[in-house]
Amino acid sequence: MTWEELLERLAQGQDERTLFLPPDLSPEELARYAAGLANHKGGTLFLGVGPDGKVLGASDIHPLQVTHALFELTQGLLLPYVEALEGPGGRVLALHVPQSPAAIAVGAGRVPFWDGRRLTELRMGQALPEPDFTAQVLPAASLSDLDPVEVLRLRRILEERGSALAALPDLELLFALGLLERVEGEARPTVAGLLLAGTPLALRRLLPQAEVSYYFHEDEEGYTFREDFLRSIPALLERLRDLIQARNRVRYLTVGLFRLEVWDFDQEVYREALLNALVHRDWQSRDAIQVHHHRDRLEISNPGGFPPGITPENVLRHPPKRRNPRLAEALYRLGYVERAGSGVDKMYRLLLKYGKEPPEYRLYPEALTLVLYNPELDEGFVRELAEVQERFGAFSLDHLIAVGYLRRVEEATLAELSRALQLPEEASRKVLSRMERMGLVRREGGRYRLAQRDSLAERVLAFLETPRSRREVEALLGLRPRAALALLNRLLREGRAERVGRGAATRYRRR
Repeated sequence: MTWEELLERLAQGQDERTLFLPPDLSPEELARYAAGLANHKGGTLFLGVGPDGKVLGASDIHPLQVTHALFELTQGLLLPYVEALEGPGGRVLALHVPQSPAAIAVGAGRVPFWDGRRLTELRMGQALPEPDFTAQVLPAASLSDLDPVEVLRLRRILEERGSALAALPDLELLFALGLLERVEGEARPTVAGLLLAGTPLALRRLLPQAEVSYYFHEDEEGYTFREDFLRSIPALLERLRDLIQARNRVRYLTVGLFRLEVWDFDQEVYREALLNALVHRDWQSRDAIQVHHHRDRLEISNPGGFPPGITPENVLRHPPKRRNPRLAEALYRLGYVERAGSGVDKMYRLLLKYGKEPPEYRLYPEALTLVLYNPELDEGFVRELAEVQERFGAFSLDHLIAVGYLRRVEEATLAELSRALQLPEEASRKVLSRMERMGLVRREGGRYRLAQRDSLAERVLAFLETPRSRREVEALLGLRPRAALALLNRLLREGRAERVGRGAATRYRRR
């Protein structure tokens, strides 16, 4: 968050997810307010701000003091992300507080709760407002709302994964996945159960917001095809895949011994994007997920913004947060998502690998749109990137981000690359220093550019003015044996080099 964004947020005033607090609070008072926010919907607490939004300053408070105090006073249940913001008006600490799935007490029997206007207390044992919606059992939901065909689909998925859950009887399987709960002795589906195995009629009656709308746009004026569907998550993912793939173009590139498939929209990338929209959306909102398929971009919009503390500027690095833990856990067991994160890093890696741009996040007050771009294919860049990775081994994600960014903007400062990497400047400097040693980037006058290196072929041809062995070529360029052989064979096919001798005496020279 920038200082200008802070001032804009302060001008909007306090609400149920935003708190302004002066800097002279005791640690216990601060812990009560932070826990009160966590016990409601979570949000952001601005320390060093008056009730009218005026910056008072919090220059004497270190972020580590805050996190340590809150951790101790809440028995380790609350550890917010603390951001220090400095500007002309002073220093403000922004505490990004996640919503808690269980009551957080501060002191014996005291469970604070922020209702948007004042701090109150819940009684011990009293349920927190708005728990995980996907773990709830809707009053009108019954076992008959589950589709046996969809339950069988879940079992087949588990069998393919080799999961021991696949051997359980249907009811036990559904309980193990968290899709059923016992209510007054009766087995009834949770919201997660309806989303994963509900009949279309049950979804229409109980969860109409589970509808997904797909639009295909030939141009920017209107759409040429639309389909709305209300199905279980496994079924709708299959249908969305079919719709996108039917309009998804692929091109083939040969790099050395390999043939690369470059799709307009990589299937793994848009699958991760769709799963993120399903797992992290606000399921209490009555709005639907929308997928807009253009030739040059794919836009996926879902109700609800990022969880507290996560922004488009830190989404790649922020520890993962799950808005709907019950649904996320079931999808993890079914192999759709990874427990460790949301798959954002996977989307970045696959997009950058084929010369595409990173995903773009557009944040609105009550919604989030993820945009996957499909620029014109730069065959030369994709080939060069593949050849360089063959030489050095697979790039780290940081290397791919830096190379992709510099390719788009030509040159950048350390601060600009830090924002692209979503890393502190010191960490970014280490990444770039290693890339300098690898010969990938160069620094001039405080700005970084991609190194203007001769192509491997030209360097080899210059070396082959005198007959050389394959091992000598490998040693010169630091290539792996397979990569060196592929490069030499290409030069032979192109008639730019010739082979001299046979067997162990084989040498290559320029023609």
